[in-house]
Amino acid sequence: MRQVWPFAIVLIAGVLIFLMDLYSLADPFWRELVLAVVSISKSVWFVWFVIRRIRISTQHDFFFHEFMAFIGVSILLFVLSYAVDYYCLYQIRPNAFIGLPVKQNLLDDFITFFYFSVTNFTTAGLGDITPNTASARIFIASELVISFFFTIFIIANLAMLRDSFARHEKN
Repeated sequence: MRQVWPFAIVLIAGVLIFLMDLYSLADPFWRELVLAVVSISKSVWFVWFVIRRIRISTQHDFFFHEFMAFIGVSILLFVLSYAVDYYCLYQIRPNAFIGLPVKQNLLDDFITFFYFSVTNFTTAGLGDITPNTASARIFIASELVISFFFTIFIIANLAMLRDSFARHEKN
């Protein structure tokens, strides 16, 4: 049950942001600020969660396929969460991004932002969609920093991290 509360908080915050936007309950500045705080908070939590999971893995047998499944699901959830953030930002500030196709429907817009999030996470950054506001640049920068941290410091150094945590647990 303790592991569920962070997901519940992020979900509740997302619903509140959506409702604030849907009913225009707050000025766009405040909706954008709430979105930024939630986004940064979930990113920090994500990094903490992955490091904690690696630390816990030192206490029992380590199965590569289980870890790869964990990494794959974590990356997918992270990319999806940023796609939602980009979509919410776009709803708050329609001029936040340049290069978006003409607004069609929710599914097409979300697929576009999922694609955009994948290209940012992989650092491919194809350039067909670009940020147009400071807040969009901050969101993109935070996704890039987390993706760099995740790929370089976590995946590339997994064995070293596990050994370090295991030594720390023995002391």
